[in-house]
Amino acid sequence: MKYVKTFDDFQVSEGFRYHMENGLDITNSVYRIGSQAYKELFEETKKYWDEGNVILKDKAAWMAANLEVGTPAVYDGRKVELDTPSRGGDKKFVVYHNSGKKDEEGNIIAVKIEYGDASGLSIKNEDPEAAASFWARQQCDLKKSMDPLTPKFWSCYSASLFNKQLGLSSDAPW
Repeated sequence: MKYVKTFDDFQVSEGFRYHMENGLDITNSVYRIGSQAYKELFEETKKYWDEGNVILKDKAAWMAANLEVGTPAVYDGRKVELDTPSRGGDKKFVVYHNSGKKDEEGNIIAVKIEYGDASGLSIKNEDPEAAASFWARQQCDLKKSMDPLTPKFWSCYSASLFNKQLGLSSDAPW
């Protein structure tokens, strides 16, 4: 992450300043993904990204442009956080994503996305052969796999974006 302007021009948070000075971005934050501190860092980073004041690359740029990590929403009458995957659901993992709709009260309505094999198979993305096989089998490199409204996207990319949160041993992508 690289800041375009000097810190003196803006009142950046201490956490944002720390990440900038240490060359850390939102994909390798010192904060636990899902924590309030991470949500605030993501929101601040996204704000500066939208204004053109911070330069993000690769995964961090894609996240800032396409995800709403930690944004409150409603799913089935209960409050959830968008784009924050966790273990659980009928599959191995569950995540809620913005449906593009709002309810009568103005709350974002979320879509529930469940993904991952729940039969007990372990995730082996630290094994290059297994990762390459999964990537090819799932066609993760195709544009159609880049839609965050699909389980395929989360299966392919959550390991590299959210490995700490999901308790994975490696952040290597499938």
